[in-house]
Amino acid sequence: MTGHPPSPPDRPVAGRRPVLLVVLVVILIAATAVLLPRVAGEMAPTVVTATADTTVTAVPTSAAVRPGHAGPVAPPAPPPPADRPGTRVPGWRLVWSDEFDGTAVDRSKWNVRDGEPRDVDLGCNVDDPANVLVGGGVLTLRAQRRSTVCAGQPRQYTEGYLDTIGKASFRYGRFEIRAESPNGPTDSQGLWPAFWLRPDDGGKGEIDVVELPGGTAHHRAATQAVFYDYRPVKQDQRWEFPSGYPADGFHTYTTEWEPGVLRWYVDGRLVWQRDRRTTPWFDEAFDKPFNLRLNFQVGGWLGAPDAATAFPADFRVDHVRVWQR
Repeated sequence: MTGHPPSPPDRPVAGRRPVLLVVLVVILIAATAVLLPRVAGEMAPTVVTATADTTVTAVPTSAAVRPGHAGPVAPPAPPPPADRPGTRVPGWRLVWSDEFDGTAVDRSKWNVRDGEPRDVDLGCNVDDPANVLVGGGVLTLRAQRRSTVCAGQPRQYTEGYLDTIGKASFRYGRFEIRAESPNGPTDSQGLWPAFWLRPDDGGKGEIDVVELPGGTAHHRAATQAVFYDYRPVKQDQRWEFPSGYPADGFHTYTTEWEPGVLRWYVDGRLVWQRDRRTTPWFDEAFDKPFNLRLNFQVGGWLGAPDAATAFPADFRVDHVRVWQR
């Protein structure tokens, strides 16, 4: 056909117009039937179902882009908790965790106490971003020297206190926190952060995964403890770091609670154990569901702050995790 001009297009014949229109309508209907389900499927929101034993992280569908299509590329979502380093522990199954990836406390997991004075310390627990904040993958509980009236009581300090009452409780498990203490050798008298468990029924029993009291006499040690009641009938120890101390960086504190035995670890090292032989009241105190407590108190049994105590003071938490068999 080279060298010959193209043939002019045929003119439409009047009698063909209805036939052509019918064909076009049929094609449009077929195309709509194929494309609409696709589009609807891409725009449908993600629905995530979480069970009591599972924490699920979903990627927002608004950021999704199909391969081969132009559009913004979504930033990678944080890996699900079960896929993070340190979460796969032989013989244990991760059932609850908070990695503090957001910009605020996850209220589906934690209660933040507010306007609460306690007779065991000198501060006021407040739900205030000046004292309880999340950012950069870390929860910070900040103690401040700040006068306030707390449930009618004058207090000189504000502090943070989280718990899982009514949201999560566990009968047995492996409980872990990775945290950095604020307590240096000369500027931390009266500061006392802790991660601990109390029974849902409010009765006998307390498991202290770790307490990190400050002051010259205590800042180098991590405390492990169990309580029967608050007369107090308790057993505890202060484990001093062989080198360094809890405020020199992040350290991992773990308690394994199983029928008849409790084991404590610091940075993977077994440091203490309680069982029916060492603790006659073990089964009475530790055979029921417990909830989690995470707080930073000012003052208490180990003394009040002094003139050298530095404020604000930050107790920084990288994660809290719970496994069960």
